[in-house]
Amino acid sequence: MIILFLLVLITFVSFSALIISIISFGKIDGKSGYSHTGAFSGKPLSNNYVWETGKGISYSQEDVDNELYKVFSLDNDVHLAVDNPYWSKPDVTKRKNVGLFNGYALPNQVNSLFDFTYSFDNQYPNSSGTGFEGSTGRIRLNDLRFGDQLRVRFDFNIIPQIANTTIQPALWYANRNDNNDITFSFALTAQPIFYGTGTVGKTYLNRIEISAWIISNEDVNALTLPAIKSDNPVIVQPLGLLVTILR
Repeated sequence: MIILFLLVLITFVSFSALIISIISFGKIDGKSGYSHTGAFSGKPLSNNYVWETGKGISYSQEDVDNELYKVFSLDNDVHLAVDNPYWSKPDVTKRKNVGLFNGYALPNQVNSLFDFTYSFDNQYPNSSGTGFEGSTGRIRLNDLRFGDQLRVRFDFNIIPQIANTTIQPALWYANRNDNNDITFSFALTAQPIFYGTGTVGKTYLNRIEISAWIISNEDVNALTLPAIKSDNPVIVQPLGLLVTILR
């Protein structure tokens, strides 16, 4: 009977130690969460930061010829104007404005999923060829943990200028080491979208989702913004970003 009791006790202690080690490793510590912003650079102040019909950010023939993934910047002034709660319950007005929900739905120990004041050119004044030159703002990954999954829903309108156009939505992504050196830049692509005959000049809403893993120091320190590549000129109206962290 004593031997059986000792075996049960040892099993319980071992199981408890396993649970503690899993929690310490971060596998089940914390909760998933999300944040949203509509703070895209270029939204017109003259129209209360709402895109006017037929107008937006041009993806030009030069961009087509260069096979460019055009990134879409975030702007702090637009953020302050558009990322404001439109509901009364729950009351989040006293929280820090780090997105539309004022941080209400963020994951544990994540202060913000956006950096609206970041300037790539200020940090890398001599940079070329990364795809981020001239961009501002970023999706902020610095508070994430190894093992998190990043999901970004990019909402945007497309206005085709030529029939039979294919666009490629993506997250333009640059891994960085602990010294903030960019080690690799690449596109995390979603499924391409085709606009056939009869689409020219019309506005089409798209809500695409792209995912990425966060598994290393270079992922946590990565730079990323939404981007689009097209095989013909188009007009893009970026609308919003819903960034979700799954744990």
